[in-house]
Amino acid sequence: MEKVYSQEAEKIFELSGSSKNGLSYPEAKKRLEENGKNVFKEAKKPGLLAKFFAQFKDVLIVVLLASSVISFIMTCIEQNWGELFDVFFILAVVIINAIIGVVQESKSDKALEELKNMTKPFSTVIRNGKVTKIKSEDVVIGDIVVLEAGDIVCADLRLFEVASLQIEESALTGESVAVDKQVEAIQSDGLALGDCSNMAFMGSVVTYGRGKGIVVATGMKTEMGKIATALDEQKVEATPLTKRMKKTSIIITIAILIFACVVFALNIARGDAFVDSFMLAVVVAVSAIPEGLPACLTVTMANGVKKMSKESAIVKRLPAVETLGSTQVICSDKTGTLTLNRMTIKKVFTYDKECEKINKIDLGKQSVMDIKNNLVLTVKDEENAPEGYKAIKANKNMYELMRCMLLCNDVQSKFEEDNILSIGDPTEVALVRYGYAFGFSKENMEGQFVRTGEIPFESERKLMTTINNVDGTNYAFTKGAIDNLLARCNRILDNGTVRKITEKDKEKILKQNLAFADEALRVLGFAVKKIDTPIRKYTTTNTEIDLIFVGLVGMIDPPREEVKGAIKTCKSAGIVTVMITGDHKDTAFAIARELEIATNKEQVITGKELDILTDEEFASVVENYRVYARVNPEHKVKIVKALQAKNKIVAMTGDGVNDAPSIKAADIGVGMGITGTDVTKNAADLILTDDNFATIVGAVKEGRRIYSNILKIFQFFVGTNIAEAILVLIFNCILGWTFWTPALILWINVVADSFVGLALGFEEAEKGIMTEKPKRTNSSFFAGESGKMLFYTSFVVIGLVIGVMMIGKYVLFLDGVSICTMAFLTLCIAELFHSYNLKSDTESVFNKKVFKNKTQNWAYIISLFLTIIVVLLPIEFFHNAFGICSISITSWLICFGIAFLIVPFTELYKCVLRGEKKTKFKRVKAKEKA
Repeated sequence: MEKVYSQEAEKIFELSGSSKNGLSYPEAKKRLEENGKNVFKEAKKPGLLAKFFAQFKDVLIVVLLASSVISFIMTCIEQNWGELFDVFFILAVVIINAIIGVVQESKSDKALEELKNMTKPFSTVIRNGKVTKIKSEDVVIGDIVVLEAGDIVCADLRLFEVASLQIEESALTGESVAVDKQVEAIQSDGLALGDCSNMAFMGSVVTYGRGKGIVVATGMKTEMGKIATALDEQKVEATPLTKRMKKTSIIITIAILIFACVVFALNIARGDAFVDSFMLAVVVAVSAIPEGLPACLTVTMANGVKKMSKESAIVKRLPAVETLGSTQVICSDKTGTLTLNRMTIKKVFTYDKECEKINKIDLGKQSVMDIKNNLVLTVKDEENAPEGYKAIKANKNMYELMRCMLLCNDVQSKFEEDNILSIGDPTEVALVRYGYAFGFSKENMEGQFVRTGEIPFESERKLMTTINNVDGTNYAFTKGAIDNLLARCNRILDNGTVRKITEKDKEKILKQNLAFADEALRVLGFAVKKIDTPIRKYTTTNTEIDLIFVGLVGMIDPPREEVKGAIKTCKSAGIVTVMITGDHKDTAFAIARELEIATNKEQVITGKELDILTDEEFASVVENYRVYARVNPEHKVKIVKALQAKNKIVAMTGDGVNDAPSIKAADIGVGMGITGTDVTKNAADLILTDDNFATIVGAVKEGRRIYSNILKIFQFFVGTNIAEAILVLIFNCILGWTFWTPALILWINVVADSFVGLALGFEEAEKGIMTEKPKRTNSSFFAGESGKMLFYTSFVVIGLVIGVMMIGKYVLFLDGVSICTMAFLTLCIAELFHSYNLKSDTESVFNKKVFKNKTQNWAYIISLFLTIIVVLLPIEFFHNAFGICSISITSWLICFGIAFLIVPFTELYKCVLRGEKKTKFKRVKAKEKA
């Protein structure tokens, strides 16, 4: 049914085979079977086998597999079946890594499914002429849906009956102001969704009034479903970790191939057999591959995911954990993320001095229990009621304003456990909550002053009036836009006394209204009137005239308390916070200024101004803006692309379906778990279960901790492999010694080192981690200070191993196997000592709580035990496979003593680095002063 908005409702009934009495149950069942559930079609999820094989895409994993294949081929050629041990070692590492990845991915999927199933929505429909509730997913085309305030529209509807119906469609259109609905056909071509005033769209929220509509589209055929379909066209960008790992893996792979070729060529030139030379090249390749690295990286990220889930953040993709740590710009929705998504009264104004005292009362820290206690006290014993209640009750102006706020109000509100549940227009909810805070209940007020009539709100006149019986006499209570209200007032309540209103009074009121507006407060005016003569039908012409002005109320959706501190943390971490909102420019700037996101209005740009700029023009100036006001969903993608064009890592938050494309386009998409739609959650990499900006910042810190630990793990493994490869090259190829076997090298890389490498992933965040700038994404893990440290310590270890071998040969006069055993022990023990050095790249290990990481302590003990036991065990199989033997106590002591030297050598290097940093800092400060 195309362009249903242009057809009369009767025609829609005819086309859909329905009526105002709804469908019969058999017909509804038939349609459900034919057309399917009213849900979005989810992409086919990969099975366990597909997830398992997806883990083998990494270059390092491919290199490991290639090494195992080569080892297997060479073993078959030589028919030396004992060396199959090497092949099994490599395959075991690869398979374990893949299993860990699959398990973690499945856990994330399960968490998301639980989040999705937390609440199964229901809808009110008419079937067989009777009103009934059914699951929203069972709604079919032709169903008659009944809408009331607070309902979420379950499908696309053509409205045929409305009563002051207003629907908030921001999840679809991005417009935060509720839309007034009507039933007449609209004759127009190419009508924008926001202008389809006789339609209600899936996912939108009824904020006021009531209505009925016939379902014209369900599931993927709804307007939201069309957006969900379009999402498949968005390309998923590689994460910074994926990019770095790819670049690093390529470097390692090229280095391994070159190194292996050099070894092969040297041995052939020396006259060794082809097969022997090739096998030695394989030994070098195996020694250079960090076999334990992929598994340790996976477990480290999985641990971070688990930790984040406890802090209200669910991560869908493991590499996304590290992406957060690299984030340079966070583009955040205002409503609900930076703010409470709850309109709150900040100031009131009446013609008396007491309102200033009322404005100074801090209501922000009142708990729901405090409010409950206030209400109980005021009902039972007003003498013991809160001071705020007494102050308002004793002041005629303030009490009259409170009566207006609570009586001229259609909100349905109640307490449920530790929450106040309020259904209705957000501004009216704010009035009710304000009353609660002072001990005044809407229910109690209406019980005392019964409503006898009403004139509903209309967008044309921007006013609403209720008529309530006060002590046997009817009074009209009116609220609305101050300009419209003042035009209908001829009197004013001044210090409890009614007098004629003057032009000077109106100027003062308008001036106060402007002052509230300058603070980005939304202003409502209130008036009252005694109805002396009976009126059969209340109308705007006979009731909303000759009113008594009572006061003004200024309200705003306030920032979350914790957000300001989180934004300061972002600044110190070199992360720019950008606010995106559908609000007006002034309101957006006021919130941004309070949160210290923006300092002047030149940093604010509107969607209309954005449309004028081409993509290239906008990309050149995008870093000048901190606030985007009155934007549409398509603008968000433009903002992301412009920032990415500046090589920025961008995080984008959102909740509506219209946010999904920009969330998917961003480097890290953040969906809202509470207010977010399913489409948005599916597109996101990270889901916040509390919809809080501060949670994002906490996740960024966790991402940085993980990245820092990944660097430590990388330094640990790759440093060991560089030392091993060079030692094999020196002794096997250059000196012609029989050095370590592939099995021994694998034992070092996989068994002895993996426990400690894994434990480094549990290291706590370093002090000052959120005062550093985000890491560059276009560099490998070899770049920067960590790369320098890696190569420095690798050559120190090489020196230590050569030193202990020289002692074994020329001082202790040992045989070749004993010397190789001492070299093996020195390397392993030095790496274990070095793992404590890696707690910080610059800070001395003696300045930290060295043994705070209990996981690392146990890993050290286990690794040391495994290293010692493989030498001490009198099992010929181990000694033959590893090419080692038992050694004397003297040799053991020498190995430990030499290995410990890695600590002072590293401390010396850190000392030099600290000196360089201080010098650099002084130069920067000197330049700033100049």
